[in-house]
Amino acid sequence: MKKVVKIVKGKLIREGVSNKDLINRAKSLSNARNLSKSVRVASVGCALLSGKGNIYIGINVHTDCDLGFCAEHSAIANMILNGEYVIKKIVAVHGDKIYPPCGRCRELMYQLSRENRNTEIIVGETHTHKLKELLPDPWEDLVVKTNGKTKVTK
Repeated sequence: MKKVVKIVKGKLIREGVSNKDLINRAKSLSNARNLSKSVRVASVGCALLSGKGNIYIGINVHTDCDLGFCAEHSAIANMILNGEYVIKKIVAVHGDKIYPPCGRCRELMYQLSRENRNTEIIVGETHTHKLKELLPDPWEDLVVKTNGKTKVTK
């Protein structure tokens, strides 16, 4: 990995971040453990590279009653805390396996910034997809809000 320039409020500022760098960072976070009999954390780790070149990280929280959230949400929340909204690249890793973001995570990325349609979703060390390929019809583009009511346009 490239030299760390600085660490500020949970973000690592780096130069020349590769897919492998992000995969390894996410993999290092994937360390599943039970917090209680109904809560399991960190089975998935996520690392993203922001539009400003910062790396943000996150882990998932799984609860038996579906109150948890994905690792991507955690990393994105960390990014938002630091005043950023644009994602250049993102990867989620469970053990040694890379997973693309779920539909909910894809929608969140898109709704934060339309620039995120060009986010590179890392699915392998040398293989990526653009968010717009995985989310061809974002929810926001399919609905019209009139007088507080939502109407689907397609």
